[in-house]
Amino acid sequence: METERSRLLWRCRRGIREMDIVLTEFLEQSYDTLHDDGKKAFVRLLDEPDLDILNWIMGKGEPENIALKNIILLIRQSRHIE
Repeated sequence: METERSRLLWRCRRGIREMDIVLTEFLEQSYDTLHDDGKKAFVRLLDEPDLDILNWIMGKGEPENIALKNIILLIRQSRHIE
């Protein structure tokens, strides 16, 4: 399990500092509370381009995939972004 967490923590390190913070905090504070589908969605989100993730979190568009929409919503809620 720790190996998986270490791998995810490494993948949360992005080219944009703000993304590092948002994704790392979500991993540390909320990831363990997710059901398996939510965890899979978070891992899948990490495969997306940085600018897409940033735009989705900032509310500038949204992913087409419903699982990604849901994980973005959870990240936004954890950051208190309306």
